[in-house]
Amino acid sequence: MIKKSILLPILVCFLLLTIIGMNTVFSAKAVPAKEDVIWTKPEDKLSIAHTELFGILERPQVVFDHKKHTEALVKEGKKEEETCNTCHPLDKSNNLIFEFPKKMIGKNRDSIMNSYHTECTDCHKKRGAEGKKAGPVTSTCGDCHKKELEHVKVNYPVFEFDFAVHDKHVKNKKLKKDCSLCHHTYDTEEPDETLRLVYEEGTEESCYYCHDTEKKRGPELTPIVRAAAKKGLTIRKASHLQCLNCHVEFAKKAKKDEKVGPVECSKCHTGEYKTIAELAKVPKPDRNQPAKPFIDIENARMKGVALNHSSHEKYNRTCRSCHHETLKACKECHGLTGSTEGRWINTANAYHNVFSEHSCAGCHNIKKKEKDCAGCHSNIPLMVIETRGPRKEVCSLCHTGKKEPPTLTPLKVAQLDPEKVKKEVTVKILENEFEPSKFPHLDIIKKLVKISNDNKLSTYFHTKMQTICEGCHHQSRVEAEAKKDTPPNCRNCHSIAYDPEKLDRTRLLSAYHRQCLGCHEMMDLEKGRKCSECHKEKKEGPKSITSVKNFELPVRFLEKLGW
Repeated sequence: MIKKSILLPILVCFLLLTIIGMNTVFSAKAVPAKEDVIWTKPEDKLSIAHTELFGILERPQVVFDHKKHTEALVKEGKKEEETCNTCHPLDKSNNLIFEFPKKMIGKNRDSIMNSYHTECTDCHKKRGAEGKKAGPVTSTCGDCHKKELEHVKVNYPVFEFDFAVHDKHVKNKKLKKDCSLCHHTYDTEEPDETLRLVYEEGTEESCYYCHDTEKKRGPELTPIVRAAAKKGLTIRKASHLQCLNCHVEFAKKAKKDEKVGPVECSKCHTGEYKTIAELAKVPKPDRNQPAKPFIDIENARMKGVALNHSSHEKYNRTCRSCHHETLKACKECHGLTGSTEGRWINTANAYHNVFSEHSCAGCHNIKKKEKDCAGCHSNIPLMVIETRGPRKEVCSLCHTGKKEPPTLTPLKVAQLDPEKVKKEVTVKILENEFEPSKFPHLDIIKKLVKISNDNKLSTYFHTKMQTICEGCHHQSRVEAEAKKDTPPNCRNCHSIAYDPEKLDRTRLLSAYHRQCLGCHEMMDLEKGRKCSECHKEKKEGPKSITSVKNFELPVRFLEKLGW
């Protein structure tokens, strides 16, 4: 037996070593993870990692130089369009399937890894035996799994098939205006699966409706999207299968120096996109859509609305901006009381939901966030606080009952009464310390009127000068004014002193600064941001603002917080 006199020092030493070891572990500085380097222009390079299958990789990913491989085959005499089937398999219809490896041994972790190794190294060995330049064939993993590329993220910009690209295909004489080359429908009720994919004239729609498998769809599209997801036909894969196969096929038949569609990644994924202004003059896809439809819902209590559809086509990048499910008219899915087809969203909500980017009111609210509009509209809440419901706009502006959209009439500053609309307004709230601030009232009105008149949407809704006035005089209404076209001044609602019983009422000093500075900030104006630009300090004025009572309560509150 070990004596107690020996055991005690051993236990003490053990405890000391344990404490030192734990202290070393928990006090050691963590090695920061190396930041990812994102390649937004990878020049036809691809990342091979399959983290969805392998999880955390034992070795660095492989960054595969696709362009280098195709160029090597072209130098040996192959045409660019003939290089694809060297690595990619063909389906039963002799169309390319852009997958790799060509011969997949299995779908588990080890099978896929071995398939890659076999496919690549066998090709390299074969080329080496033929005396051709080849890639690595040794068992040195670092030749492909390079440590320096471990944290590289290959990120191709999304390709946008815009109106201009579509129009280019429509006008291509070789395509002979055959829409079936790209467009098709999927009949889920057809018992024979081989006959489900068909073309029906007049049903041409965006690929996204069926192949955007990550987006939740309504009852009509859900079974089709599920079928696409089951086949792995995401929008990315479907686009590559459809577009690249078509380009390859036409390239094979093309004459020398004849232009054909691109087959290289970087030719489509450029990261360059046309503006809405550039697309405005491009012809839009023809589905026999009316230029100015009259939206009139049967049994509705409100008058019908005349919509200028042609104008709206010019203001949006795609038809999906409004037609989020199909290209059908909104009322076909969204009835007066709602239905399963429209997820029980009725007509009123479909058109007036201020929080939906697909509704009229929602889209208009997004436009209000643009800097020319945001100066005024940022201070106008989207909902009524008491009811938490959307603010009512003037219904009669849209619900006219007339089948033609109203004629737009620009506002005119010349009609303003100079006796009521002052050229300059003097603000004296801080006059004991600063010189009175001169507010260029008429000049600001002229600027806002010009912005409104230059914007078609604004001209439609700003039919009266009073609407422009409400940008600042935001709680006044012309029908409640004692004097016509004479809105109340800021001080009539906003008191100088803080009123603890009116927690929602901004004090006068704050109201001025919030309104003016907030507008300048939202409109991204350079001027009017510094105190000295509006307030000229008095030479013999007091050192502190005499209206300090305005700040007493906030100061006390901050002091309690320990500020």
